[in-house]
Amino acid sequence: MTNPVYNNQFDEIFKNFLSERMKYIKQMTKHNIYPYETSKEALKIVEKKKYNKIILISNVWTDLGGKNFISNERKIIGNDVIVLFLDYNISHLKWIKDYKNVLFSNNHNFYEYLQCFEDNNPYYTLENLKSLIDKMEKYYKVNFNIDENVLYHHLFKKEGKYCDLAFNSI
Repeated sequence: MTNPVYNNQFDEIFKNFLSERMKYIKQMTKHNIYPYETSKEALKIVEKKKYNKIILISNVWTDLGGKNFISNERKIIGNDVIVLFLDYNISHLKWIKDYKNVLFSNNHNFYEYLQCFEDNNPYYTLENLKSLIDKMEKYYKVNFNIDENVLYHHLFKKEGKYCDLAFNSI
C-alpha cells in the first residue's frame, strides 16, 4: 500500500481528519450517532439496531477493515443499503466506485449525506440522495455503483414490541 495512514507521519493527519468530521457530524445531524473504534463493537450496535433504518458511515481503515465491516453489517441487515466511506486517502475510490451502494468522501462539502435522511418520506430521501450522488460523481469524476434498493431495509419494523425481536450474538 502506498502512503499507508497508520503508525507513521500520516497517522496524526488521518486522526485529525476523522476527528474533525465526527465533530461536525455530531453538531449538524438530527440522528443518533454511534462512533466505534473497532468493527466488532460497531457490529454489535448494528445487530441491536437492525430493525431500524440505519444510516451507515465508516472509514476504510488501512487494512480495508471498513470494507469487511460493511460486508458483515450487510449480512446482519440483509441488504446492500447505502454506505458513506469517509477517508483521507482518495486512492480508495478505485475499488469503492464499483462496490455496490457505496459512496466516498474526503471532502467536507458532502456532509449533506446525513441531511438526505432527515425527511421521513422515502421519495424525498431518494431524490436528495440522487442529487448528492450526482454532485459526488461530478466532483470525483467516477460513477458509483448504486441500485434501486439503496434505501431498502427489509427488517425495518414500524411497530411492535422490542421483546418480540430476534437478535444474534456477535
